[in-house]
Formats: sequence, C-alpha cells, structure tokens
Amino acid sequence: MKKRLLVLHAVSPLGPDEAERMVATLGVDIALVVLGPRTTGGPGELERLARLGPVIEVTESAELVPAALEFAAGHRVDGVLASSELVLAEAAEVAAALGLPHHPTSAVPALLRKDVQRERLRAAGIPTPAWAVLHGPDDIPGALRTVPLPAVLKPVRGMGSTTTFAVATPAELEHCLREGRRAYAEDPPQPGEPPVFQLEEYLGGDRPHPADPRLDDMFSVEFLMFEGEFHHVVVGAKPPKAPPFRDAGHVVPSALPPALHAEVVDTAERAVRAVGAHHGAVHVEVKLSAAGPRVIEVNGRFGFALPLALRPFGYDYLTDAARVALGERPLLPERLDGASMVLRAYAPADAREVTAVHGIREAARLEGVLWLVPLLAAGQRPDPMRPAGSIAYLLCARAPDLPSLLDLADRVAERVEISYRFGDDGPAA
Repeated sequence: MKKRLLVLHAVSPLGPDEAERMVATLGVDIALVVLGPRTTGGPGELERLARLGPVIEVTESAELVPAALEFAAGHRVDGVLASSELVLAEAAEVAAALGLPHHPTSAVPALLRKDVQRERLRAAGIPTPAWAVLHGPDDIPGALRTVPLPAVLKPVRGMGSTTTFAVATPAELEHCLREGRRAYAEDPPQPGEPPVFQLEEYLGGDRPHPADPRLDDMFSVEFLMFEGEFHHVVVGAKPPKAPPFRDAGHVVPSALPPALHAEVVDTAERAVRAVGAHHGAVHVEVKLSAAGPRVIEVNGRFGFALPLALRPFGYDYLTDAARVALGERPLLPERLDGASMVLRAYAPADAREVTAVHGIREAARLEGVLWLVPLLAAGQRPDPMRPAGSIAYLLCARAPDLPSLLDLADRVAERVEISYRFGDDGPAA
C-alpha cells in the first residue's frame, strides 16, 4: 500500500511542478490542506495540485487543523509536511495528534517568534546580540537602554525581511516603529497578529567572506533532522543584502575553509538544540563576527530559495524533506561540483515606480544562466515595506567555480537595465 503524505500548504517553494516530482519520485499519494488566501498561483495552481490528490482549501488559519484531522479520520496518513512557515504551528499540531514525526509543538513558539527564540538561545549559553521587545512607542526608552545603536528593527514574527529597518538614531527608531507597525497591521502573517517588534543590536560586517569579498558575511545552514539526528544538507553563502536588510538569495556551496565551516555548523547545531527542533527541515542563518559565528535566527523550514539553488546539482530538497516527513532517512546531496546561485535583484528602496526594463533576453542567453525571470515591469510600483514586492528579477545560474559564478552575476547585472521614478523626480537608472 502506498504511503500518503498530508501537506499543509501556503506560499512556499512547493508548487505543482515540485509536488508532481515529489509524488513520482517517492511513489506516494498526496493530499493538501491549503490556506487559500496565503498561496500564490491562483486557481490554476490548485487545479494542477488537485490532479495529484485531494485538495482541501480553507480560508482561515484556524480551519487548518480541523480540516486536516477530519481528512485523517477517514484516510490513512503516514506523514505531515508544512510547506511554509505560515502553517508550521498547525502542521506540528496535526502531526502530534496523529502520532507522526515532526518538530514538536513545544519548539514551535521559538521557531516562529524571534523574542522566544532569543530567550532560549540565551538560556542555553549561546551568545546573542542585545535585544528588546517593543509593543509600542512607550517601550522605546527602555529598549534604547538595552540595545546600542545602530540596530535592526524587525517583527518578532515575520518572514522574507518584511518591515525590517536599519536604525541609527532614536528619531529613526520612532519613525520606523510607527511605519512598521502600520504596514504590519495591514498584512500580518496571521489574521489578528499584533504588530510586536524587536530591536536587535547590529552585528557589523567585520569579518568578510574569506573566499570572495563580493559575498556577504552571512551563511545559511540547512539540516534535515531525523528523530533528533542532524543530517547536513548544505552550508550556503549569501549575496550581499540589499538595503536595508533584504535577503538576496543563496550561493551553494559556501566555499568556507574547513575549520570555519565546522565552526559555523557547530554553532548552528547548538542553536537548533536550544530551540528544540527535532524532525524535519531546519534553516539556520549564521553571521560571521570578530568574536566568531553568531546565530541570527533558526527556522523550522527549508531556506526559501535553497531548493532552487540545489536543483542544478540534481538534488531535490523538497522531496527529501517529504521523505523525512514520511519517516524515512534523507538521501542528502552527493558531491556538489561547481557553484550555483539563486539571486534576487531588488529595486532601490526609494524607487516609486518602474519606468522601463531592458536587456532581460540578452542576459538570459549568457552561458551559465539557467533562468532569468523579471518580476517588475514598467508601470509597477515596488513595495519598500515588503521585499517580495520589490524584486526586479530572479536569477538562477551555475558555473564551474565560485569566482566564475559571481562574474556571471555581474555580467547579468550589467546587461539588465531597469529605470525607476524616485519621488517626484524624472526617470533614473
């Protein structure tokens, strides 16, 4: 009898193509409980998913668990997979109710909330930057007594660098908190989620990537945990963030020297243990500093673009995560020959409107470019509060080595010409 995977689904790297490959590779049945307002692709995507198995669409997060358990009452379920951080808590609850392996519900608060996570890291003796929680403007004086400036202001629960700000002065903090709370309240991760923010000490970029200064000092450590065991998927490097703190994608492998690679992985493992993750995908962001690697955050999911960055090597990260959800050990990638990148190129933070886009087709023909997708067209307005609405183009590329890959990304940037309107000024490139 085929195993059945129950997927709780919202906006994520899992689309119809990935789901089709997952089902074919694993030889399983699939059913999906879909949070309709939080998916991309529209009805066409859901129609394609429905060809693979039952699709149960709900409109509110509170409906996810009852719908999943109602399905499980009449059908065999062998594994539960959250395709997105937006449904992680519900997937953990469903798995616990069905006695299936997953990150435990006790770990979920720390995997979803940065303030809870910082407390657990500190309790485990893992060095953390100074931080303070701001429920509103009245908390600013106390936060400034705890956190030195410059600092980073971000929601305690958020994803994709949404409403994240660089703060250098008390006046900037007051302004950014006001604007961030307004934007967050308009579109919270969950309906009714309060706009609670965290002010966190900025860890300066004082220890650059040892392989190439064009890379950031941040790293993505990917694990597939199996019943508490760590199975290392990859350590990825990061292109430099776009201002203020917009994640620009992934470069794999990391090209770190062996000793520093081991130090980064060990730091990530200790953080994962501290927050209590146990079974499933884990994505840890680690930053280099003069004092050594420091954990920025731990997530109970795969890095959003990591599956795309690993596909050129023949490794299907999403299918391997499904394999783990079904109680089977991961296969993990084989030797990674060469280097691969998924790059998000952003509109400037102060751009108000795209006025022209040129050069996409020419750049897409460069050797090593696997795909190049424009996401902003003339007449569209980038959204400075939500980085996903400010991505000018997505690039996936592969090259024999890291320098060649970064050179290729530079050549793409030279060929793609995007003009913007800034404020009331005329067009500017």
